[in-house]
Amino acid sequence: MQTFVPDHCQQEVIAACGGFHLVLAPPGCGKTQILTERIRHAHNSEGVAYADMLCLTFTNRAARGMVERIAGSIADDAVGDVFVGNVHRFCSKFLFANALVAAESTVIDEDDAVSILARYLNEDEYAVLGNTARRRDYSDIFHLEAMMHQIRHAHPKALRVHTDCINADDIGAMRRICDVTKKPFDAAAMIDIYDNSDTYRDLVMSDTADYGYQQPILKLLQKMSLARQFQRYKRQNHLLDFHDLLLLTYDSLTSDADRQMYKRYAWVQVDEVQDLNPLQMAIVKQLTARPFHTVMFLGDEQQAIFSFMGAKLDALSTLKQQPACKLHHLSVNHRSPKYLLDVFNTYAAEVLKIDPSLLPEVGKTGVKPRMGNELAILCSQNYDQEVRECVQFANTLATNYPDSTTAFVVNSNRDAEVISTELSRCNIGHFKVSGTDLFSLPEIKLLLAHLGVLNNEFSFMSWARLLKGLRVYENSAAARNFVRALFDRAIMPSDLLRPDSRTYLQRFVSSYDDDTIVVFDTETTGLDVFNDDILQIAAVKIRGGEVVPGSQFALYIETDKPIPAMLGDIVNPIVEERKHHELLEHADALRQFMQYAEGCVLLGHNADYDYHILHFNLARYAPDIKLAEQHPEYLDSLRLVRLLHPELKEHKLKYLLSVLGLEGTNSHLADDDVNATRSVVVHCYNIATTKIEEQDKFLKDSRVRQRVDTLRRNYGDVYREALGRMYEREEGKEISEKGKVKSEKSDCCDGGVVVRGALVEELMRFYNYLLDSGLIVEIDGLRFVLAYLSGDMIDAEKEPTLYEQLCNHTMEISTLKEADLCGSRSINERIFVTTIHKAKGLEFDNVIVFDAVDGRIPNYYSRNNPRQLAEDARKFYVALSRAKERLYVAQCIQRLDYHNVPHDVHLTPLMRSIAKYFKEERFGN
Repeated sequence: MQTFVPDHCQQEVIAACGGFHLVLAPPGCGKTQILTERIRHAHNSEGVAYADMLCLTFTNRAARGMVERIAGSIADDAVGDVFVGNVHRFCSKFLFANALVAAESTVIDEDDAVSILARYLNEDEYAVLGNTARRRDYSDIFHLEAMMHQIRHAHPKALRVHTDCINADDIGAMRRICDVTKKPFDAAAMIDIYDNSDTYRDLVMSDTADYGYQQPILKLLQKMSLARQFQRYKRQNHLLDFHDLLLLTYDSLTSDADRQMYKRYAWVQVDEVQDLNPLQMAIVKQLTARPFHTVMFLGDEQQAIFSFMGAKLDALSTLKQQPACKLHHLSVNHRSPKYLLDVFNTYAAEVLKIDPSLLPEVGKTGVKPRMGNELAILCSQNYDQEVRECVQFANTLATNYPDSTTAFVVNSNRDAEVISTELSRCNIGHFKVSGTDLFSLPEIKLLLAHLGVLNNEFSFMSWARLLKGLRVYENSAAARNFVRALFDRAIMPSDLLRPDSRTYLQRFVSSYDDDTIVVFDTETTGLDVFNDDILQIAAVKIRGGEVVPGSQFALYIETDKPIPAMLGDIVNPIVEERKHHELLEHADALRQFMQYAEGCVLLGHNADYDYHILHFNLARYAPDIKLAEQHPEYLDSLRLVRLLHPELKEHKLKYLLSVLGLEGTNSHLADDDVNATRSVVVHCYNIATTKIEEQDKFLKDSRVRQRVDTLRRNYGDVYREALGRMYEREEGKEISEKGKVKSEKSDCCDGGVVVRGALVEELMRFYNYLLDSGLIVEIDGLRFVLAYLSGDMIDAEKEPTLYEQLCNHTMEISTLKEADLCGSRSINERIFVTTIHKAKGLEFDNVIVFDAVDGRIPNYYSRNNPRQLAEDARKFYVALSRAKERLYVAQCIQRLDYHNVPHDVHLTPLMRSIAKYFKEERFGN
């Protein structure tokens, strides 16, 4: 691996220590490597603990790139303690780790939110998702719900995001309501109208109230009513949207006035600061320790193009003006040759009005000789010819430069679709990043829902997607209602897939009443069920909830594996305890326990872990004993608690004993934990017995039986077989472009993609099943997803089982976007089609900025809006600066107007300052 040698300005940033710092970082200046080197320097030279470092990025893609760079550059396992991720990802982890939301909460995206709201409006969710204007109306409702939270919780006005969800008509409507009701128009009035929108609607509709024009008022009240219904639905079903993640995190941090309750970070670096909205910036401020060591922001005002997401360029400007903030700028471009950097710098100085002294100079790569064809304006007669001729030009580039990548950077999703269609017509392989994201397709979400329920059988949204996709229900709303009805009755959807039709609670109550239960617990050398050793096994037998006299069992086991001295922030008590007990050989201890438990039902708290580490310890030290034969099933008090107390915010024994008022001690010694578990078991039994009759009545309903039969028929075998493979180690298999699993091989052939990893193979099994069953059609682009998972994410050697891969990657997979796949080393396509917004952060050898004509870039409707006009100029800069080697700006010279009459169009005026660098090439001449 080549050693990184920083230039003088990079070294200054790497060594920046103490106080606030702002780094202006234009494209190509080696920012990701610098961020990594700063972590190394802060730890090695300044003594900052990795756990005290917080690295926030704008996108998951940027975070993944940084994590990969850290893993490849810093050979220290402890570096994994550094949090690297975007703000939403951090907030999600913060809320769950600090038990600030119900442990069963699910994070939903905007497509899910649209699906939920469409139910109340009786609209087809897919029609809404495909209608830009209607989707904008839905977004206003989601934004209103978030803004009302901010008003109710007295967030500063400056932190309110998407305030345009309340328009002038809405303000006028609220003022009229306040006038009629003789109330001042203030925050309290807004909250009152929001909370009582249905009551106000009835008053407006009555003949006794003179509210003036009804229509604007009724429109506002309907929007408020829908926002409240959406809010209630989320609360009832433990759902969190992206707004909730930010709002709840901010509320929690600001309520911790003395900064003692939640962890703060002494060393913080925030990338792409110009893309953060004010609320995100406020969260960063709250997360910064007092006193702190170093806080660094990195940004580039030339690339601020996300105002539609609430980002404000003011954030970067404010930082620049703070006297306490030391300003740095990366002044050497290590990516671009001089002829390209001249274009970028001239545009930045003359169009974006950037101080020329802050623009980067050319690095060593700039000495690359120019052949003369690297910069051109491509002219076509009309739009249709522009599409065809640019596609052929891209194909020529791919032929002439076979190792290079070429990207069409387009202004709209429609452009991307047209170009992609033409590329396909010409049989030119390509990857499109625009429009409906590949990971938003219902078919992809259905595949990932299968992984979701394998990883967490309590995943509300995953089960709902499965019930819809497997045609148990015709629409998403009905599927969600059925899953809710199951959970309300403490029934897991997976219960319905059992051949014996018995729910988990039924099996538990039956065992409690009729069997001897062995409540057991293990203490181990680590959390790896496959390789770690059991250090202690403790157990007690109970019948009818009472301890069987003389049944207490505890033994300690020898090991040659290291025993951790600490369990989190407490001393590991097993280290001292082992000094006072006889240590048995593995085989002897395991045999004693198996004899003790023979004929009984095993039960543990988080028994999935204890059962499987017992299984693999037996396989290693007493292979003649088959746990699955003696105890094919087991019970788990953690699962019982999740069923019976979905409102709880965590499920650790210590927390349960406290919040449920139960006897026992959670000391991290197996014998104490066994006694604590028994208390939880008795508590669960008392509640479970009240649920059985309701479960029976519900499941015997003929309409429910019909749905259950469909689910079993369409998914029962698939689900049970997948569970059986969770802990198996399997070899990779190859898939064809259409996705069918092919014969086992080590390399690609016939355009296929090698499937590496049990998770990807499981995904393919389910996909093939859905195809063969006629439940879905072929997914165009699935092979890109599989290639990325196989080649870029999953390490099948280090994590060989489906269980491990699900644990390690399910969350990460759920956050993937199409653009993440562009940098994959496993995707062979060399031509890409991407919108400007999705291209940000990506780079390509050759870039064709498509249809750069006046009225489109900048947009016609931006002409009377200076702020939007300036953002359009920055968008064009982002499009240009994606190029590493060659840059082409395409235009047509005639367009058809709304009456199909041709009229002349002109190259974007944003090119005026840089046109001198380009030669003009007219296609057909």
